[in-house]
Amino acid sequence: MKTQSILLAALASAPTALAHTTFTDFFVDGMPQGDGVAMRMNSDVAKSGDPIPSLDSDDMACNVGGTKGVSRVQPVKDGALLTFEIRSWADDPSKESLDRGHQGPCAVYLKKVNDATTDTAAGDGWFKIFDHGYNNATNRWCTDEIIDNKGLLSVNLPKNLKGGDYLARPEILALHAAKEGDPQVYTGCAQIFLQSNGNLVPETTVSIPGAMKYNTPSTNFDLYNKPASEYVIPGPPIAKLTSSLTQTADTAALAQTNGLKPADCILENANWCGKEVPEYSTETACWASSKNCWEQSEVCLKTSPATGSAGCKIWQDKCNDIDNKCNAGQWTGPPNKGKVLTPVKKDVDVGLILGTAGGDAAAAAAPATSEKPAPVASSSSSSATLTPTPSPSPSPLPAKETAGNGYGSHKGVSAPATAAPTPKGDDEYDGQPEDEADSNDSDDSDDSDDSDSKPSPTPTQVPKTVSVTDGAATPAATPASYKGVGYKKRAMRRVVRRY
Repeated sequence: MKTQSILLAALASAPTALAHTTFTDFFVDGMPQGDGVAMRMNSDVAKSGDPIPSLDSDDMACNVGGTKGVSRVQPVKDGALLTFEIRSWADDPSKESLDRGHQGPCAVYLKKVNDATTDTAAGDGWFKIFDHGYNNATNRWCTDEIIDNKGLLSVNLPKNLKGGDYLARPEILALHAAKEGDPQVYTGCAQIFLQSNGNLVPETTVSIPGAMKYNTPSTNFDLYNKPASEYVIPGPPIAKLTSSLTQTADTAALAQTNGLKPADCILENANWCGKEVPEYSTETACWASSKNCWEQSEVCLKTSPATGSAGCKIWQDKCNDIDNKCNAGQWTGPPNKGKVLTPVKKDVDVGLILGTAGGDAAAAAAPATSEKPAPVASSSSSSATLTPTPSPSPSPLPAKETAGNGYGSHKGVSAPATAAPTPKGDDEYDGQPEDEADSNDSDDSDDSDDSDSKPSPTPTQVPKTVSVTDGAATPAATPASYKGVGYKKRAMRRVVRRY
């Protein structure tokens, strides 16, 4: 029989995920789906926050190890608002989401797949539904907006997309070491099932890896010596959508058949589900159920992703209760049979919504894309204008490395014809039952033809009339970066410490 002490020791010795940042979870119309639920992330907990080792690797699709799917797929309604969360400590949302010096653009891609749990993600089929670089009107990068929005990146899905399984891929590119040949990409993938009768598909798609390359203006940009307004967002333009002749209006095709939460799941920890132990009425059967409980707990701990094992702790309380009943001669059980232990999920005010076009993308001003540098932002965009809030600028370099106002004077530099560099190696048992409405309930059109000629979008502050969960704690100091192998150590000019 597994003992409490052994499992608690294993739990205590589990490593904690540290910097730089990780896409840990997502929300559908403000409803959290749960830490790690239906999310592909780096399974190496100690390195889960590291940037992608190489722009040329399959890891660019859904993070390191992201070619392997997880068991859950979350249902999403047509045109729903998707919100992705980043954390520097994957298992602690109270700490800061990303160091302020990691300035750069962000984007969101989708890929239509036959089965989100088994698709390898890497390769062709990806299309961009949102991007945002530098806003000259507010002197802020996309990363500034995410950091100041408690680590949340929110975009509306285009309406009337073809229904079925998709991989939804948020992306952040940090530019602080780009000039030294080290652009830092952070990504992950949410596995979703789009409940839509639409028939829109992208006119063209791109391959990931391949959409972002070394030695381009997007990935070797000198953040400290060039005007940010010259920056070129990497990747393709926002996708133009077109009707698919193969799509039918058969609503039966919208029925999700894979990736659903098991009906007998009474506790979640990421993609693990705890199931009620067998009934018992004798001492022998009581201890057999105890063994079943602890065996499930062991699986929970072993499969816990970087987001942690909080659910496993709740399950261990259940196992301890069974043990106590067996020892006390109370051999009829289990206690609280069938009680759902997953804490109730509550709507969250996701704050700033960066991608607001949704089904009206064709009529809205699209963000600047990779086709041209982002122009000076104006008030005419797909989002309402925020009051400009200057973001902290990188600290100036010594005089011998700067010119004039600290920015370089060269513009429109073409990509060098050199080979891509190779990165160097070096709760309680009495948890509240989950709401029967289920956390998965939530609610695409042709995008602009001139996505490369419109101003970079000014984000919209769109408050949601929903309840707010407990406020996040004051961010703690940035954790020390993991200095493992797979990528070279980062040197940041803006801050004293080294990455």
